Amino acid sequence: NSFHREDRETSSGAAGGFYQGGSSRKGTSVYVWNLAYETSWQDLKDHMRQAGNVDQATILTNSEGRPMGCGVVVYQRPQEAARAIRELQNSELNGRPMYVREDRQQGGGGRGGRGGRGGGRGGREGRGGHGHGGGAPGTQLYVGNLSFDTNWQDLKDFFGEHGDVQRADVMEGPDGRKKGFGIVRYFNKEDAEKAIKQCDGADLQGRNISVRLDHKAN
Repeated sequence: NSFHREDRETSSGAAGGFYQGGSSRKGTSVYVWNLAYETSWQDLKDHMRQAGNVDQATILTNSEGRPMGCGVVVYQRPQEAARAIRELQNSELNGRPMYVREDRQQGGGGRGGRGGRGGGRGGREGRGGHGHGGGAPGTQLYVGNLSFDTNWQDLKDFFGEHGDVQRADVMEGPDGRKKGFGIVRYFNKEDAEKAIKQCDGADLQGRNISVRLDHKAN
């Protein structure tokens, strides 16, 4: 999959291209979540420029092109990314406080991206982060009683044994500490229903997890 590259600052302004996910320069990319769904890549870029020169700004979307309430911002220097994490944490954009941390998928992995200049829609790769919404009704599950050692990849791998997982999230607070619950979204309702039956009460990393439909999404 290839993803539309949202923006790149040059002396002549924005340029097009394709966003392949991650950054070639380690430490320059940050992951932003708890965004209002109406936030555009341009809104995000303009806000994040308070910390430095933004190379890319991407709003992550689901397979239907709907924003998932999170995004990725790539700075030109690691110092600017660190400043964004430090200074833009809990800053307000479109009426919601945003959370910012280092992008742990830097350097690879596909992500759904919302097209900036000319559209372009992202792929179906699951990733960590935060955000309810998107997806067909009955496909998103709430997973509780998670170990604090469980990350989004663990969750995706575990539930991937029961169907085709579109997205897996382990929720974190603004300080980056895990809250002990997460969200799993399947591509189809049948896999979600099967996962509820087979995974509710199952052992994951020493904890008996609880699994049900995520009523906030459905």
